[in-house]
Amino acid sequence: MTQQTLDRGAATPSTGTRRTVVAYGLGALATAAGLGYALADHLALGGLDRHLHALYDPVGKYGEAAPLYGYLYVVGALGLLCWWANLRLVRRGSGTARRWGWVTLAAAVLPVLVPLVLREYGRPVIPLSLAVSYPTAWLCGLAGLLAGGSRKAA
Repeated sequence: MTQQTLDRGAATPSTGTRRTVVAYGLGALATAAGLGYALADHLALGGLDRHLHALYDPVGKYGEAAPLYGYLYVVGALGLLCWWANLRLVRRGSGTARRWGWVTLAAAVLPVLVPLVLREYGRPVIPLSLAVSYPTAWLCGLAGLLAGGSRKAA
């Protein structure tokens, strides 16, 4: 009687895959934290409103906070969708997971960095407290892709 054994090497994720999942999970948490903080600031804290008044009142202009909050919400929601999709691909061991990881990372560069570089009158338009979580999440994605290592051809 022969006994079949399962190939546990194929079922167990590699160290690189585990590191990628952890980094992507941290990126998703940073994105969710940024989205939650933007929502809390919008509904209760009012930090962006105060910041815009301090920025624009001295020059006699009016800075509307709603479009900036909308921008932060859209970037955060799209970011969470991308994290979910990429985590799903990595966990399933898809051959296209790394490629899609790089594609989403490249597509996210501009929306993530805009709040850090958008300035008027020598000051940032969006305060650093609202802008910092998305670049942090982006760096987690980069770390996850680099930690995954290169795929060897089978």
